[in-house]
Amino acid sequence: MNLTAQSRGADRVLPLRRWICVATVVSCLPYLLLKTAWIFGWTIGVDDAALADTMRVANIATAGMELTAILIAVGLVAPWGKRIPAVLLAFPMWVATGLLVPVAVGSVLGGAIQVVTGGGNAYSGNDAMEGWVFAVVYGGFATQAVLLLAGFVLYARDRWHVVVDGGADNGGGRTGRLQNHLGAVFVAAAVIFTGQQLVWAVWGSAVFSDLTTAQRVFLVVGASAAAAGAAAATGLLRGKRLTPARLVLLWLGTAVTFTSALKDTVTYLALDTEALGGSARDPGNGALTLLVLLGSLAGAIGVAMRLAEESAGSEPTRNAPLSLPLA
Repeated sequence: MNLTAQSRGADRVLPLRRWICVATVVSCLPYLLLKTAWIFGWTIGVDDAALADTMRVANIATAGMELTAILIAVGLVAPWGKRIPAVLLAFPMWVATGLLVPVAVGSVLGGAIQVVTGGGNAYSGNDAMEGWVFAVVYGGFATQAVLLLAGFVLYARDRWHVVVDGGADNGGGRTGRLQNHLGAVFVAAAVIFTGQQLVWAVWGSAVFSDLTTAQRVFLVVGASAAAAGAAAATGLLRGKRLTPARLVLLWLGTAVTFTSALKDTVTYLALDTEALGGSARDPGNGALTLLVLLGSLAGAIGVAMRLAEESAGSEPTRNAPLSLPLA
């Protein structure tokens, strides 16, 4: 592609990226303000139990995550955003993808299906939280998922040519064999995760007991993302080219499996026995979750290596099929 034409295209899209940044920051504010109120002990929309010490720590952590989302949104358009090491922006964006996409789809699509099928309003509230809080929180998550991903795609297409053009026909590079091993580990982890989530969606679990339709959709979305990522990784392991579509599926699949496993591991280890059903999971599921966590991280590392090789224009490795990539 002509560099001058590419620069002009980037200039034309910059105003859109700025508007996306502003909209993202605005969409983060209601959630951030709610969390700030709860941290300081103000019972806005919740009962006193939500302000217990354990939940206060969780509120501080999630408020920090929302501040990180704002920082990412600014970094996607600020001049310093292209000068910092890619991992400092890509890694938190990858984590945000894994956290937000299942929640966004589960809350919007799952909530709609629940109403249509007679399951009631998913945002009607409960004994601990008023309905409008659910609407603000999950509506904000859905909006942030769309805006952050849109802003990151526009940022990535300017910074990494592979995102738009795809990779070479045999672009594993010098680390192709290692990428293959990491990819195989991810495929195994993704298959385990897919089965686990589907079992929970149908029969429930200690954490997901008495499931609503929206919760079932949330679990199915996670399983679908993992399965799609595994399919994309399998194609690369068989020597297929790294296309933008495969890259998207790998990004989403590794992100969803990693963040879900990380969240479940932290819940299992850190929360009180009764808090959010945290310690109710049996050791077998805990071991599987840890395996998924490590496998998805291996997959993400493999994808990052692949993108680094592709972006640097390394000579292809002829004696090894392509590996599992993401960045």
